[in-house]
Amino acid sequence: MNTYLVCSAQPLNNLLKGAAIVFLVCVMSIGSFSTVYADAHEMEGEAAEEMPMEEKPNITGWFQIDVDSLGTYFLIGASHPISDGISFDSNIYVNGSPAIDGSRQFLGEFDMGISFPVIANDSMALLLTPMLGVGFNYTSPDGPYALYPQIFAILPAGKIFGFHWTIGTVKSIFDDESLNELYNRTYITYAINDIIAIGPQFESVLGLGEDGGLWALNFGARLNIGYGKANTLGLYVGYETEKGEDETGLTGRMNFTRRW
Repeated sequence: MNTYLVCSAQPLNNLLKGAAIVFLVCVMSIGSFSTVYADAHEMEGEAAEEMPMEEKPNITGWFQIDVDSLGTYFLIGASHPISDGISFDSNIYVNGSPAIDGSRQFLGEFDMGISFPVIANDSMALLLTPMLGVGFNYTSPDGPYALYPQIFAILPAGKIFGFHWTIGTVKSIFDDESLNELYNRTYITYAINDIIAIGPQFESVLGLGEDGGLWALNFGARLNIGYGKANTLGLYVGYETEKGEDETGLTGRMNFTRRW
């Protein structure tokens, strides 16, 4: 069952392109509003120094470097607390690796969404983060490259940690000849000690539309190694079932993550 419809009608494409532009305006508006809101509260604090100052919310961030079949790419994100475990999350993705056809691509993506707890108790928690992103191929001045609807699910439960990520790449609204795709990544690790956690991992890529299909399906083992305080080295080694006849099927990924 296809998750997204590939639309070829030009009026609908123009409408969706307009929606993408509105999305960008909203992103810039949120940034401007945040600055104005902060400045207003600074002035309010200066005018009422006799009132006790409230503690500022703790804004957390992270930085990650990945190396896999897409090349080397960089990700950075932040989480801004709102209330009761709910936060506004955003991140960017930057990739300057060659495309499958050998051409050079310089991709940049910005995502934003809301994170909220579905389960939260002393033994475990389940956090969901639906997000929407917009990407650009800066190789050519041709506007947005794709939209990225996605959702993250994170499950910390003592020594067990679960992670799931589903992201759609919707390019057909900007290019009628492009195919959309759906990517999934899931892993569960068990912490042997304070340094090492291991577990299974599964990934898939599904092309959507008439010319789509199962493009990738691999599974294997994941190893997370603590690299000092707030640092993690992630190693994934898997077997790709959708491999070529002359390929071994051995695949994987390495990443380094820093949190603060």
